[in-house]
Amino acid sequence: MSYIDPDLLHGVLDNVITCVNDNAATLTNKGMTPATITANLTAIKTDLSGKKTDRDKQKTTLVVSQQAFAKSAADNYTAFSDIIDNVAGALGKKTPAGKQVLGYRQHVTGSDQRSSPQPAPAPAAAQKPSA
Repeated sequence: MSYIDPDLLHGVLDNVITCVNDNAATLTNKGMTPATITANLTAIKTDLSGKKTDRDKQKTTLVVSQQAFAKSAADNYTAFSDIIDNVAGALGKKTPAGKQVLGYRQHVTGSDQRSSPQPAPAPAAAQKPSA
């Protein structure tokens, strides 16, 4: 089975329900029961709607949590970098152990120089998650 985009499926259900209702006479003449088809489509939409609402809430929560996590990293980076400098200095910045410690900062910043991280992005006020 190929991937089904849940947002596309959710979005098209109203159109299919309208189509079934608009063509109820033809469908009835072909031996189908439009009310049953519409009820089944509505059940699918209701199930998807509940899960979409939950997903959208989780996306909003994730955005807020990620912003708080990034802010915490930015707020704590200077203290981390100071500790790296102190430990590397005590071990000797040119020694293998000192270089190892300096490497930890380089791993974070991509540079072997002391640097300040980029500030965390400002929280988006009432940002709506994308569908």
